[in-house]
Amino acid sequence: RSEFLTMVQIASDRFARLMRGIETYQKHSYRRTLPAPPVFWQCAGMQVLDYGLPDKPDAPPLLIVPSLINRYYILDLREQQSFVRFLAAQGFRPLVVAWDGFGEIAEPVTIDACITEMLEPALCQILNVTGRRPALIGYCLGGLLTLALAVRRPGDISAQVFMATPWDFHAGDSRLAEAAANGLRMIEPTLQTLGFMPIDAVQALFYAIDPFHVIDKFLTFADVDPNSDEATAFVALEDWLNDGLPLSAPIARTLLGSWYTDNAPARGEWSVAGTAIRPEAASQPAYILVPQQDRIVPPVSAEALSALLPDVVTHTVDTGHIGMVSSHRAPALVWQPLTSWLQGRLCSTCQAQ
Repeated sequence: RSEFLTMVQIASDRFARLMRGIETYQKHSYRRTLPAPPVFWQCAGMQVLDYGLPDKPDAPPLLIVPSLINRYYILDLREQQSFVRFLAAQGFRPLVVAWDGFGEIAEPVTIDACITEMLEPALCQILNVTGRRPALIGYCLGGLLTLALAVRRPGDISAQVFMATPWDFHAGDSRLAEAAANGLRMIEPTLQTLGFMPIDAVQALFYAIDPFHVIDKFLTFADVDPNSDEATAFVALEDWLNDGLPLSAPIARTLLGSWYTDNAPARGEWSVAGTAIRPEAASQPAYILVPQQDRIVPPVSAEALSALLPDVVTHTVDTGHIGMVSSHRAPALVWQPLTSWLQGRLCSTCQAQ
């Protein structure tokens, strides 16, 4: 009886602590107030934001493509936690894709359209305005989009960077692939009814990878001083995590079905507008970042891409998937080595031919 009462008390205390952590987060005063940078180019469904410094318009351009699932500003979370502002300060012109989300739209958007009707025209605009071939930086699933862009437009790209980009979706931890397959079966009636995958459904898939992580992080947050920078950083990141993007039905089916379930990229069965997307065809110098603590993209999945690229440097880093672009350790572990590689590559390769 006493052991049972002790367990009940422990569970009760843990629940109270969890609620305290959630309440502290909800009542925190932090709100993201960073001003939006100028729009370099835009089309329906996408903007390209110009993070270049006004006094350096001729800086080497970088076309940075985040995942379709989350908003771009994980790359510019706070002024002191900004990957793209760091790149600008190092002498580059970061041009960041900001997806608008593909929810309630008249014509469902496909992965092919994201590449051929959005990214390729954006690339043309960069070439016309800057006179330089940009380097591509793809974060997570955005790396698959930049790979397709590089394969289709090889003469217009100077270099490629892949940050935690999956290639073999069945390599390593299979929980996300399994969740994707089950999720697609469950969400298909909604896709047929609404024509898109709601944000809550997208987030549920990520929670399925490690459902206890959500509980643990709020239990930890309950003991953090709400007035500390640590608390502010937590709230900023959590706000971004809760600010996802809906996916059109065709994109959801490609991500969950063709990529995660069928593993089409690694099987050599992915094509865009008739062009087979094969890493072997990407001749540009490439730099791959592989976070060893990644719970979203298993390191072996990203390393599978590294094994196929013809000219590649692979940098393994002791961070997580999100930490590589937002943690206090990221500048030293990730950003500075990447900057050094880009500076060495772009000084002689980014002039438009």
